[in-house]
Amino acid sequence: MQLDAIILGAGPAGLAVANAMVRQGAQVKVIEPSTRPGGSIRTVREDGWLVETGPNTLQIEGEADRALLDHYGLGTVLQEADQASAQRFILSKGKLHALTNKPSSLFKGDLLTWRGKLRFISEIFRPRGGSAEETVQAFMTRRFGAEAADLLMDPVVSGVHAGDPGRLCMANSFPSLPALEASHRSVILGLMRQPPKGRSIIGFPAGMQQLADAMAAPLPPEALQLGSMATLIRQDARGWNVAWRNAQGQDEGAVAKHLVVTAPHWQWASLPFDEELKKTFREWERAEAPPVTVVARGYARTAIAHPLDGFGYLIPGNEKRAILGCLFPSTVLPGRAPEGKALLCCFIGGARHPALARQTDEQLRAAVDRELAETLGVSGPPEKEWIQRWDRAIPQYGVDQTRREAALARAEAKNPGLHFHGAFRGGISLMHALRAGDALGRSLTSA
Repeated sequence: MQLDAIILGAGPAGLAVANAMVRQGAQVKVIEPSTRPGGSIRTVREDGWLVETGPNTLQIEGEADRALLDHYGLGTVLQEADQASAQRFILSKGKLHALTNKPSSLFKGDLLTWRGKLRFISEIFRPRGGSAEETVQAFMTRRFGAEAADLLMDPVVSGVHAGDPGRLCMANSFPSLPALEASHRSVILGLMRQPPKGRSIIGFPAGMQQLADAMAAPLPPEALQLGSMATLIRQDARGWNVAWRNAQGQDEGAVAKHLVVTAPHWQWASLPFDEELKKTFREWERAEAPPVTVVARGYARTAIAHPLDGFGYLIPGNEKRAILGCLFPSTVLPGRAPEGKALLCCFIGGARHPALARQTDEQLRAAVDRELAETLGVSGPPEKEWIQRWDRAIPQYGVDQTRREAALARAEAKNPGLHFHGAFRGGISLMHALRAGDALGRSLTSA
């Protein structure tokens, strides 16, 4: 069987490539070990609760993102986040400090001292500096001061990357900020000069799984090979020869012009590539993706003293708490909890405290009980609880990320038709996986 592409992985990255190619009339096969499409997307619907133990929402920017979702048939069903969720909280010294997208909220509040605020605003006058391998912590301290680095950026890194700002590379993890420094000298001035991006937080009535299902829907039934494992990958004059064992235990195979690897990097060593390509993957064997455990809980609304008037809260590392942060999904989007109930979603572990993610269920419950009682005034046990353990969660873009990505680029150049796409490269956000996957799929169809 001659195909245009074989795609390894039916997570959002792989589905984005496949969907784009099928829309252009290409023939593809998607090989996925799991029995469902969606990868890290995990939507649970139970007794009126809608719980995400993977990505909770999608952040879109501008009409191009909306047009892409429209291609997936989702344009008319998008759920826009409630305005209350525009407010975020940062926990510092036992107090939740509210911040909005307006700079005035930072200066009116007391999260930073007056000295910290003055140091923050002095960024406007700072000269360019830094290096290509500068860490997030070093960049933020140099530009905005130690207070801002510890109390503003540190919790963002924990919430977005489950990472350690002292080990993540700024240029790879948050590339837009060094780019603003390079082009405008000041990050603040650069942000002020940028046109509004029209950012929105969205979800779907049936949860994030609705996104994965919509992306997979245009694929012919035989194109999506769920419950299948690749058993052979070889390149010859005809293209890429791939064999796999399907869900029924039968061996199948095909030849394709393109092979697109979207499986996470920690699975590459188990893929049946030849030894020469496997040497390339050794660069990635040490690439960190720490464990994160998600504990979602449903409560009677009256059991929570806090008004839950925001997206959730994040915690700086210097607070030394047992969790990374907590989201308020039933505030953010409709239909996440039954009437009179509230849904909370806590994250535990990450790069700085991986052992916490590996605690027993009983230990996790005790930690979450203590945290939610102290911070949100939660009383009594939850009515519902869901625990999801991610042994390998979010790729960490450390100072060696550029070298690893260069190794992939060399492998692609040396092996025509081979492509790598996923959160391990270029950006970890779900919307990035969709945008870049769609662009890759269209480029392969027109090639």
